[in-house]
Amino acid sequence: MNMLPLTVLLVALAVSASAAPVHAADTLSTPSDCVQLGSDQQLVRAGASRNVLLRNGQDHYVVHFQDDCSAAGYSRKLSFATDGQQGLLCAAGRSQLNTDSSRCIVSQIEPVDEATFKKKARQRSR
Repeated sequence: MNMLPLTVLLVALAVSASAAPVHAADTLSTPSDCVQLGSDQQLVRAGASRNVLLRNGQDHYVVHFQDDCSAAGYSRKLSFATDGQQGLLCAAGRSQLNTDSSRCIVSQIEPVDEATFKKKARQRSR
């Protein structure tokens, strides 16, 4: 099976998704709404129990969990995975945050603007 057309399609989808304007009221909650994670990330997990803050390149998100995810606040390693694929973050229960001791199911990915991200990050660091 030739994976090149699938790879090209995935890259095209990622590029078109990142080119679309992000509105704070929008949420990524359907299974087809995913974020391809790059190497330039920031994860703010101080005070994490129901959500974490994620900066992925120039994009900013609040990643909400279905249940308590307190382990995200103290885990040494954190990684998002979707169907075993690292570096892909999807909403609606498709993705999980893997911690040292547990897995937290992602329920919603809420895009936010940079100012909101910074404000929420400051509030968590107090």
